[in-house]
Amino acid sequence: MARPAHRLTMAALALAVTGATAALPTAPVHAESPATANATANVTAAARAAASPAAARKGDTPARPHLVGAWTTSTDRVVAALGGQTVRMVVRVSAGGGGTRLRLSNVFGTAPVTFAHVHVGVQAYGAEILTGTNRQVTFGGRKFVRVPAGRAVWSDPIPGRIVTGSALVVSLYLPGTVSGITGHERAYATTFLSDPGDHAAEETADGFTYTSTQWYFLDRIAVETTSKAGSVVAFGDSITDGAGQNTDANRRWTDYLRQRMARLSPSRRMAVLNAGIAGNRLLHSGVGPSGLSRFYRDALTQPGVRTVVVFMGINDISRGEYTSIKPLAYGYKRLIRLAHARKIKVLGATLTPFYGFGTWTPEREDVRLRLNQWIRTSKAFDGVLDFDKAVRDPEFPEQLAVPYDSGDHLHLSDAGRRKLAYTVSLGAL
Repeated sequence: MARPAHRLTMAALALAVTGATAALPTAPVHAESPATANATANVTAAARAAASPAAARKGDTPARPHLVGAWTTSTDRVVAALGGQTVRMVVRVSAGGGGTRLRLSNVFGTAPVTFAHVHVGVQAYGAEILTGTNRQVTFGGRKFVRVPAGRAVWSDPIPGRIVTGSALVVSLYLPGTVSGITGHERAYATTFLSDPGDHAAEETADGFTYTSTQWYFLDRIAVETTSKAGSVVAFGDSITDGAGQNTDANRRWTDYLRQRMARLSPSRRMAVLNAGIAGNRLLHSGVGPSGLSRFYRDALTQPGVRTVVVFMGINDISRGEYTSIKPLAYGYKRLIRLAHARKIKVLGATLTPFYGFGTWTPEREDVRLRLNQWIRTSKAFDGVLDFDKAVRDPEFPEQLAVPYDSGDHLHLSDAGRRKLAYTVSLGAL
């Protein structure tokens, strides 16, 4: 059974339900990249500024709205079969605003996928949506969209505004059977699957009788903002993905970081995007595409990205037979070069201990220690987050401190994931 949704305050609920549609761009946006959407937003803002006598008198040019990522997940092909039913997913956004857009991905599919109806609302509880918040999503002005294999598509701007921290419910009606599904294997969140039929517009949970813990097709949500703060992408493996938490707990280290951000002034507040894949490796594909092969798509093309935290490599060490850190250091350097070419800052996180886990050996521990030393001292990164120091046992640094260990000696407890978030210097982002 799903856990209760976070209850919005009355003020937040009013913002989430009341649509400020007059301030939103009206031209449809249908693009693989949010660049077209940004252009539309900028043109609309310029038109509003030109039509404002007050702005003309003062000579002020209002900041132009642009897209920033509010939520993301990294995708792969997942083992599932869907069709003739509605998928209802719950995601928590880390940025608020208007002009919300969804992206549906068929990047790992082998055939086109048709979405007959798509709706988005605010969660009340489980699969139930707050009355009056479930809105139709369109694509190029149409209520349906067909996404070719290997492609992704952005929606038109959705009327209304969303509030930072809102739990959004995205409902997709799939009229045809789909077996090659692009999705995220370990969502650590409940996805609701309906009986046969189109239940996307319904705000009740009556039609949803099955559940899953995967996300399907949805891989990004973006909003319009005038803030220059942008977003930070956490690029990593299972420790970033959220292993060790309960389903629907929203206790990834990025969730705790989002909560810290929420206490900052809006001008300083960055969206926090989680691009973790459990089991992922930097150099080799296997559980998901390798970090090297997915970095551009999953991190660098996120709308409004300013900083990427690279926290990956422990699976390379624990499953490999490396005797030198050179291949991993070379992999990090490649990521850094790609990011710097787009003027994006990269912070390196040291790898946390795993003594006691089944794959630990003294030789692998030696590689981890030498790689952490390289991360700390090489100055290859724009900054270092010493996650290793934050959660290791000071008396026995090869292992996690007991309060931070989930029990398997590799993944972190809720306290451990929270400790990572509070190790991050917000000023360094």
